[in-house]
Amino acid sequence: MAKNPDSKTKALIAEAVKAGLHAGRAQASSTAKDTYKATEKRLYALPVLERKIEKDKEMLLEMQTNGARERSKSIVRFQRSGYRVSPEEMLDAIIGDLEATIAADEHEVETMRRALSEISGDQYYKTITGKYIDGKSDEEVAEDIPCEATTVWRHRKRLVQRLAVLLYGSAAI
Repeated sequence: MAKNPDSKTKALIAEAVKAGLHAGRAQASSTAKDTYKATEKRLYALPVLERKIEKDKEMLLEMQTNGARERSKSIVRFQRSGYRVSPEEMLDAIIGDLEATIAADEHEVETMRRALSEISGDQYYKTITGKYIDGKSDEEVAEDIPCEATTVWRHRKRLVQRLAVLLYGSAAI
C-alpha cells in the first residue's frame, strides 16, 4: 500500500494542469500567428477579388439579358429525384448561385475596406496599401513615405497585427 496516495494524486493533477496551461499558451500563440497570416492573405486577395466581382457582375448581366451560353444538346440535367430540369430552371439556379457568390465577395471587400479605414489615418498606412494593394516592394514603399525599408517592414507588421485584431478579435492577440 502506498504511503501517501494523496500526494501522488496531487502531483498528477498539478502535472496535468501544467501541461494543459502549456498547451493552451501554445495554441493561443499559434492562433495569433494564424490570424496574422490569414489577414495577409485577405489583403493580397483584395484587389483580385474586386476585379472578380466586376467580371462576375458583367457575366450576370449577360446571363440576365441573353440567357446562358449554349451547351451541347446531348447534355441533359436531372435532379436527384430523376426530374428533368428545364433550361429556364437551370438558368435561374445559375443566376442565383452567381448572385450569392457576388454578395459573399462584396461582403468580404466591404469588411476589408472597413478594417482598412480604421487604420487609414496612420502615418505608415502606405506600408499596407503599397505592399498588398499596389504590389510594391519595401524599398519602393520606403521611397514613397520616405523612410528606411526596415521601418516599412516594422510598421507594416504592426498595422497587419492591428487589422488582424479588427478582423478576428481576441483570437489575434
